[in-house]
Amino acid sequence: MTEFDLTLTNSEICSFLKQIKVEKEEPSSQLLEQIVAGIVEHVPFQNLTMLTGPRHRPTNNWIKTEMLSGLGGLCTARNPFLYAVLQQLGFDVRFVSSTITEPDCHICLVVTVSGHDWWVDVGNGYPYFTPIRLGDNSVKVNWFFQYRLVHQGNRFAVQHAFSGDDWLTNQHFSPEGVHFSVFDRMHELHYTKPGWGPFLTGLRVNRFWSDGGAVLKDHQATSPNGSESITTPRNLLNWLKQWFEPEFWNHIDVHGAWDNWKHATEALE
Repeated sequence: MTEFDLTLTNSEICSFLKQIKVEKEEPSSQLLEQIVAGIVEHVPFQNLTMLTGPRHRPTNNWIKTEMLSGLGGLCTARNPFLYAVLQQLGFDVRFVSSTITEPDCHICLVVTVSGHDWWVDVGNGYPYFTPIRLGDNSVKVNWFFQYRLVHQGNRFAVQHAFSGDDWLTNQHFSPEGVHFSVFDRMHELHYTKPGWGPFLTGLRVNRFWSDGGAVLKDHQATSPNGSESITTPRNLLNWLKQWFEPEFWNHIDVHGAWDNWKHATEALE
């Protein structure tokens, strides 16, 4: 069993809040939303460091280094790190287990503020700028898509709709808190079995802001400049330089990530 005990110093908390352009203050739903939106905008969602890193679950030190340095990562780094940040800022926060392709395959958070529970997810690669209070079924709208929480029995479904399309469930979860060891199997398969999830056999990099975003999925990149095909590591690096901070692309082994992606993909074919 694995417990999560990542600790952050006050200076590390202040450094991270500065990175995401948020002022430290007393816990509130407003501060929670500012932190979530700041992470979505300023901390890359990406699997490049996963492709070049060790084939095992991230250690707490690895999570801390990736997030504090501005490299970001996936749900395995982003949501646990946010858990630690919120906890040490004085929020009441718990891990919850979400089902996307199978049970316990995605880490989410529920944060209690003034007696109300709020769903938070900065680790799914979508622009969930706004946490949603459990029981609030209103639609959250941004330039990319619409999303909402739908109460279904003892679970909540996170649903998406794009450009007038029908609502589709992306994930669903119980609001009951879980021990971090619930995610042990996911961590093991995520980092060791190409094809179990999309991140050892694909390229994913994105960040979103209020009126735009830069999104890479495999060879296809979209940004305010339009869509383009990424066919070489040099193409990828040039695209990253346009839309991400030097603290990110200057510390990424783009060629290594590209080669490992291609090798894993070819092995499955």
